[in-house]
Amino acid sequence: MKSRKSGRTGGGSAAAKAAVAVVVAVVVAVITVAGNSADAGRYAKSKRPLWHVGHLDANLSDACRRSQFNQIHDQRHHIGFTGERGQGTVGFAKLGWNLRDPMGLARPGVTYHFFNDGHSNCKVFVAKD
Repeated sequence: MKSRKSGRTGGGSAAAKAAVAVVVAVVVAVITVAGNSADAGRYAKSKRPLWHVGHLDANLSDACRRSQFNQIHDQRHHIGFTGERGQGTVGFAKLGWNLRDPMGLARPGVTYHFFNDGHSNCKVFVAKD
């Protein structure tokens, strides 16, 4: 079969077909790894609404929005909320673990749960250990 543009026959060289096969294999591998890595940091899963994870703290939520109270690695470990209401994912941090706190707002004995860390709608929920 002749190509209209090139006038060449056939479906391409063996090298071109091999290159396409390699690209497809790499894309599939990346998608597979990305799909598996989402579960790698999952700490727990719950059917309860997201806001039941702790007390919403307005001051810490504001600091989160201003990049003054955040996770060092966003969603390093997280909890997925999959119920009918309040679906979402929160990452968490503690004083001395995965917490960026340049203003010294964190307290011992507390876990901080971050919804949309670093975004304009960030919410920080506080739960006592």
